[in-house]
Amino acid sequence: RLVQWVLAANERALAWDETEKGRFKDSYFDPVVIPTIEHIPWQQKNIPIPPGILEDVVKIIKAKIQSGVYEPSSSSYRSRIFCVIKKDGKSLRI
Repeated sequence: RLVQWVLAANERALAWDETEKGRFKDSYFDPVVIPTIEHIPWQQKNIPIPPGILEDVVKIIKAKIQSGVYEPSSSSYRSRIFCVIKKDGKSLRI
C-alpha cells in the first residue's frame, strides 16, 4: 500500500514516453560553462542511413525535436549518429 500511495502521490514525476518528460526551470540552475582550449572543432560525417529506414529515422528525429529532447544548436561541432534495431526486432534507436 505504501508503494501504491507514493506512486499515486508522485505520478506526475514519472514519464512513460518522451512527450511527458519535463525540464527544470532555467531559474533553478545557472548555465553551465565548460572551459575549453583553442582548437579546431571536429565535424564527422554521418554514417549513411539505409534508404529502407530513412523515413522511420526522420520520424524519430522529428518526434524528439517536438518533445524537446533534441534542441536547435549553432555549435561548430557535428558528431555522428547511427541507428540500431531494438530487441523487439522492429523499432529503431538513434
